[in-house]
Amino acid sequence: MPEFTALIIGCGTMGTASAKLCLEGTNFKHIVVADRSIERAEHLAKSLGSSATPLRLDCLRDDQVARSLTGISVVLNTTGPFSRDTVSLIRTVVESGVPYADINDDVDTLQIVFESEYLDSLAKHRGVGVLPGLGASPGQTNVLFRHMAGRMDVVEEVRFFMVGDAICRSESIWRQQLALFGQPVLLYDGGGWLQTPSMSNFQDIEFPPPWGSIRCYTVGLETVTIPTSFTTLRHASVWRGFSDPATTEMLKGLIDAGFASEEPVEVDGVRVSPAGISATMLSRLQPSGVSSSVERLPRQVRVKGIKNGHPAELIMTYSFPPGDIAMATASCLVVGAGLLVNRELPSPGVFPPEAMDPAPFMWDMESRGVHFKLEDSASTRI
Repeated sequence: MPEFTALIIGCGTMGTASAKLCLEGTNFKHIVVADRSIERAEHLAKSLGSSATPLRLDCLRDDQVARSLTGISVVLNTTGPFSRDTVSLIRTVVESGVPYADINDDVDTLQIVFESEYLDSLAKHRGVGVLPGLGASPGQTNVLFRHMAGRMDVVEEVRFFMVGDAICRSESIWRQQLALFGQPVLLYDGGGWLQTPSMSNFQDIEFPPPWGSIRCYTVGLETVTIPTSFTTLRHASVWRGFSDPATTEMLKGLIDAGFASEEPVEVDGVRVSPAGISATMLSRLQPSGVSSSVERLPRQVRVKGIKNGHPAELIMTYSFPPGDIAMATASCLVVGAGLLVNRELPSPGVFPPEAMDPAPFMWDMESRGVHFKLEDSASTRI
């Protein structure tokens, strides 16, 4: 069996989880863990043992990225927040003939990547695959939707409901959440794209016991490729909330007051970012009434369409194990990495997550403690 080496960019929560999963599997015998902070990279490499090598790397520097690719079988990018700079990084990696995958959840960047004829042509010319958006959403959501769409004759609507953990969040994760909830909402409705104000629409979703009703707000459609991949769709949207209702409403209050803005303001002669201040303070909070031993968190995919000639709805409820949700989330990225190095994509090029066979992704999620329950519109277990 060939011995592959993965370059993991970013040594934060998702980078750490991805590194561990790579070494647990059979595809990768060695990994390089890279970060702007060599101290953080060295700390992670030391915790992983002799199979990991640390590297100082600024992924915004194309020259540094190019030099880091010698002997690398695949690049896994876990840094965030993602932006237009990501496109330059992908180009540099692909030009070197190295496959690439990431956990990109930025709608604008994903649209640029998937609509780029240049990147797709370059990947085909270099003979490599590119899999952007292999996180929780997009990523697992796309894969689960494809699984459910295969059980319908026609798919017409899909809604994704994501419930996050309100505690134990770092400053960087809170900043990402502020950006996610605070930006105008892009959704697909009536066969076209619409934009609505941030946190302007909500639903109180009834999850199976023991969760009950949880309020979720529309956020940008991270699964931006789905309407293109499934042309019969008339509606697609993503809805998010938190396990603690007070956290959801606190976030809405901050966003409504302008505290999700990255535009610096002057305070006592010092220019500071409102989002930066918010993220710092939120990371220090322990929401009242929420135990530190969080139970499984629910998520749902609801699909409407035609099945056996009649209107139907399929509801997939799935939940992550308590504790390290990052490991279950990173599984999507690492499974994708295995497909890339073993050349199991349909062909070289840029592909969305829903282009992949759902089976290996769902199998790996189940092996890491993710529970699935799929019901039809008559509440019959499938």
